[in-house]
Amino acid sequence: MARRPARLSVAFLLALGVSLLAVAAPALAAGWGRPFQFQKPGTLDGLPPQLAFAPGGASAAAFGTLQVDIPGSAQAQYATRTAGGRVSSVQNVPGARRVLALTYDGSQLELLAGTSGRSQDCCSAVEAIRVGSGGAPQRPHRLVGGLTGFTQGNLLTLAGGRMLAAIATERGVWVSQSAKSDQFGAQRRISANGQVPVSMDAAWLGGDNSVVAWTAGSGNVTGATIPRQILVAEGSSAGAPKNAHVVITVPSGHRVDQLSAARSANGATLAWIESWYDNRGAYHSQVDVADVSSHPSVHALSPGGRIASGLTLVADAAGDQGATWESCTTAGSCTVQGVGRPAGGSFANARTLGSIDPSQPPSLAISPSGQLIVGWAQGGHPIASVGFGKPRALSSTTFAYAVTVAYGPKRVALATWDQGTLNPSVVAAAYAAG
Repeated sequence: MARRPARLSVAFLLALGVSLLAVAAPALAAGWGRPFQFQKPGTLDGLPPQLAFAPGGASAAAFGTLQVDIPGSAQAQYATRTAGGRVSSVQNVPGARRVLALTYDGSQLELLAGTSGRSQDCCSAVEAIRVGSGGAPQRPHRLVGGLTGFTQGNLLTLAGGRMLAAIATERGVWVSQSAKSDQFGAQRRISANGQVPVSMDAAWLGGDNSVVAWTAGSGNVTGATIPRQILVAEGSSAGAPKNAHVVITVPSGHRVDQLSAARSANGATLAWIESWYDNRGAYHSQVDVADVSSHPSVHALSPGGRIASGLTLVADAAGDQGATWESCTTAGSCTVQGVGRPAGGSFANARTLGSIDPSQPPSLAISPSGQLIVGWAQGGHPIASVGFGKPRALSSTTFAYAVTVAYGPKRVALATWDQGTLNPSVVAAAYAAG
């Protein structure tokens, strides 16, 4: 994600509606390519896909299958795609229920996978799994065991081949950092006893620096917890994140429903959804943002009169940022909202990008030079907006859901989605700039 000379700011590009995205091999024609399949239609239900790019332009999609009425039936899977557009066969991740996160360490794909016992849903343990040069998964390295309940995970590539894994359940937050590629050290719990984490995210801050952030409250189980605090722990070349401390506390009666973290020009930025009921019993929900500091200044990105969900905050290596979320009325009419921020500057006013299917969060990615791409589902169509510009349907299907986008190096990007109900498949499309 190196900066290019005379790079234009996110805010300037959004104001002009400039679309400078590109994808896949240089031989691709400009614009969106025809959809292709990462996974052929099958009879089982699908897990939402995820994407990752290698520095050379290769990419990978992680997904999976399950039978929703049979506990422990989920099977984590992945497929890779060369920079020239050749898609591999689908690989099962042995013993894994879900791929929690994926990233590349150079040309090597690394998976963070959740496992569980027979007839059990994910996750009781989390493993790091390197994919070999032939495309097959190698022997897993267990990072954390003894887990229960819903599990969240992040996997970051740091400088010098180091990697950071962050894992959260209702019982705690753990981190493990590798000294070099695929050699993770002992895990460390960074959340306090009695803390019940609810939402967690992690971000690379440049070099060996990183931040892990999570929301937490006190209680016995996640469902009975009201998370009012946001905590962060920061890591460096000296080791994995530690010394967690509270940076945000919302007022009594309010709660933090979702959290996203990203790099800023001078450190880290947090974005979250804050919700509450007023004295008349009316529900309020808004997107807030603040740079991490000893005295953070909180700014609202959305009004409190609508229902906000599906929040994502992204940043490039220079600190240019973008945020998207789903904004709904109480009647169930929903739109995609997007906002950009140049490095060292302020967030612009939010823009409405189009309507979105309820309960289908938008996906956001940013290029190495600060260009934004958004993907979402609208009437079952996979939709994408380049540079917050005019949305475009990527396929004629009306059965798309879980749309995900990713931006790679060398002006490359992909959108992928689950497609179909009776015979689901994983479909994708590539974009090339003219």
